[in-house]
Amino acid sequence: MERNLTKGVEWKTILLFAIPIMGANLLQIGYNLADSIIVGNFVGSTSLGAVGVTSPTIWFLLNIVTGIGTGTSITLSQYFGAKREKDIESTISTMLIFSILISLAITVLCFILARPIIWNFLGTPAEMYEESYSYFVIYGCGIIFQMIYNVVYGILRAHGNSKGSLIFLLVAAIINVVLDLMFVVVFKWGVKGAALATIISQAGSAAASIIYMWSLFPHLKFKRSQWIFEKDKLMIVLKLAFPIILQSSIVAFGFIILQRLINSFGPASIEGFTAMVKAEQLMFIPSNGFNVAMSNFTGHNIGARQFDRIKKGYNSTLIMGIIACLAMVILTLFFDDKILGMFNISDDALIRGVEHLNIVAYFMILNTVNNITVGLLQGSGDVKVPAIAGLINLSIRLIASYTMAKTSIDFRSIYYSLPPAWITAFLITTIRYRSGKWKTKAIY
Repeated sequence: MERNLTKGVEWKTILLFAIPIMGANLLQIGYNLADSIIVGNFVGSTSLGAVGVTSPTIWFLLNIVTGIGTGTSITLSQYFGAKREKDIESTISTMLIFSILISLAITVLCFILARPIIWNFLGTPAEMYEESYSYFVIYGCGIIFQMIYNVVYGILRAHGNSKGSLIFLLVAAIINVVLDLMFVVVFKWGVKGAALATIISQAGSAAASIIYMWSLFPHLKFKRSQWIFEKDKLMIVLKLAFPIILQSSIVAFGFIILQRLINSFGPASIEGFTAMVKAEQLMFIPSNGFNVAMSNFTGHNIGARQFDRIKKGYNSTLIMGIIACLAMVILTLFFDDKILGMFNISDDALIRGVEHLNIVAYFMILNTVNNITVGLLQGSGDVKVPAIAGLINLSIRLIASYTMAKTSIDFRSIYYSLPPAWITAFLITTIRYRSGKWKTKAIY
């Protein structure tokens, strides 16, 4: 079912679009949490740290995947708002072909670069070497499924459908938890079992997404003659996706460098940071959901040239986002040690994880407003400024972390560097929105 986001009460339209996305995010985070909880409790905190060491590198890869999906969604949303059906179909065909080819290339690179990155560049502790390497290589084999899912998800979002992701990720969550318990707890395959369970669940999610898309939109079940590759359509998508990919990839690379600093502080910091990141993801659910909803809402309405509707939707989304954020922050601050305790960390690892999580919570509202604003800018096609804001955010974080690490602040530099970085990004994107220049960035 298609849903036109150019009609209806703004706040209601955005909220109804955002709720399934939040539910999907919760499911995705849920099965990732299940991975970590099962590994932490049935294999050990060192193994949990080994998985955590790979997180920034995996994030780097996933940013390429999600960036292509976002570029596809923005392009199709604007075509949808302008009712350009032929452009929609040719773009979909082109991006499905491209996504398969690029994901295979990424998988090959995973095998080639795994040892130099995990063992050498990151300075991974010796006791985590083998498990980190095994997890990363196995995970890399599932990139093609991630790519297919994200492109199909982008296609559905552009058609105003956000409910499908709940189905895809429900399939993935069930498969992942069942296989985690089987591979890790019953078969005792450890970290390798957790990675294998993840890629099998991703395959299930990709298959479910394709079946759902074809059942909902039979006209997208292309015949052989309809599978075309148009270079100009690819260039339009990549023009939008490239700044997003570049920014997120550089940020992810920056976090690889940050992970190196974290690793230098020893296992307690690695384990505490790994658990904190998993818990932090829960706080990001509302802002990420509203980010995606705002992006697609803006895409539809900028295609239809309804600028006042975009502004009304933005203001309503800020209010909803801040209310949801405050609820998540309060829960986190009250139950921080219990949340992190689920990962079987204790002593210094727990103390460091709680301190970091609390700093994130105190400044979460700024991140929420920034995330919603970024959604509007990206949906309009104004992708460069959010990318610049992200790069400046990262630069501040890295410079401050490495500088403070040499002082008595020590390991706390990792999270004390966060507030100035978030404040700066918030100011850049907010000023850009208020300038109104985003109105001139449509793709045609």
